[in-house]
Amino acid sequence: MADSLTRILFRKLVTMSGDDYEEGEIIIDKGRIVEARSGISESFAGITHDWSDCLILPGFVNAHCHLSLSGLHGKVTRQERFVDWIESVVAENAALSWHDRVDALHREAQTLIESGVTALGDYFSHPELLVEYQALPFRQVLFLETLGFQSGLAGEKIRSMEALLQEHPAGAGSLLQLAVAPHAPYSVSPALFKELKKLADKLDCRYSCHVAEVAEETRFLNQGDGDFLELLKKREAYDSSWIAPGVGPVRYLEQLGVLQDMVAIHLNYLENSDLGRLADNNASAVFCPGSTRWFGRKTGMPVKGLLDRGIAVGLGTDSLASNDSLNFLDEIRLSEEMVPELHRSGILWLATVGGSQALAIEKLGLDPGQPADLIGFRFGNSEEDWWDLPFGLDRQQVDFSMVSGEVIFQKLDIEGKNQ
Repeated sequence: MADSLTRILFRKLVTMSGDDYEEGEIIIDKGRIVEARSGISESFAGITHDWSDCLILPGFVNAHCHLSLSGLHGKVTRQERFVDWIESVVAENAALSWHDRVDALHREAQTLIESGVTALGDYFSHPELLVEYQALPFRQVLFLETLGFQSGLAGEKIRSMEALLQEHPAGAGSLLQLAVAPHAPYSVSPALFKELKKLADKLDCRYSCHVAEVAEETRFLNQGDGDFLELLKKREAYDSSWIAPGVGPVRYLEQLGVLQDMVAIHLNYLENSDLGRLADNNASAVFCPGSTRWFGRKTGMPVKGLLDRGIAVGLGTDSLASNDSLNFLDEIRLSEEMVPELHRSGILWLATVGGSQALAIEKLGLDPGQPADLIGFRFGNSEEDWWDLPFGLDRQQVDFSMVSGEVIFQKLDIEGKNQ
């Protein structure tokens, strides 16, 4: 966090919360925005970043990722059956050396940074990687991904999970907080689901799950058979006492009492009544367009329908085992293609405010009192609409980004403008 008084000069500032400013300045103190206004002060006793030819936006929030799977890029291909893809991911990930895993994590974290991500919601399952995440310069909500379909495993898993969460509490001003993530309805027992939800509520941490990702999930819950039954038995993880609930994933989670406040990932296969259930339970959603396209899904998240119900929706990249890139600018361009009913400004809302609402991060934006997490895009000419700048087909990087008042990325061609 920057300790000295700093100001940023800009051409246009879009807060995504209602107030926009032209040809003005942002004043930052101790990592937080003190003031944003049109017009420039005659004198200023502090550091000035002269980005007066740039658009300023809140930083992007990648609301769902598996950064620790980045070493699988190019090693896993799409399979005809989703369960075969899962087994391929497990096998290839186990074969990775620790060095390759860590090296890929840091390399792809830089891709996120350069493409404007200042906050990340990430699933990980190896606590040993925490030290690597702690070295990253952006804000993070790290979800401890948990599997366990056999109900007898719930107690042991909850004890180890609670110990880890209490060992790493999110302190004041911390960029990193731990959270809870039952993997999916087909891989977590009802008992473990309930205990994980209780733990999240007890420790007041965020809670997330992959939900309604594939049609096979709905079949397994409705009929108790199919590919997921085969996979669980093959891996000796099935619980013979489990009884299929005979309903779809969202209704199942609501019946278990674990849907409340959930960050639901994917939501590709929803029933008409599910939108109301998600809204009634104050759930939020994360749309992963690159992953949806990579798998060739013919059914995807009904983003506009969720938004119309008042449900917070963010954007995520998912992992490099199910996407070709973690470049977030690619993700927003693909979002526009896949959700044509949203204007570009709406897509950018998903990529910023929507993601911060979904993850329940401290309110992120560009209003006074908020953390100075922001990104900038240089205008090419005076005729450009602000919302077009991030969508340029040749754009792979933001021009600069900042977290808590600290510059974490800056293109060399604007460095000379700083005073």
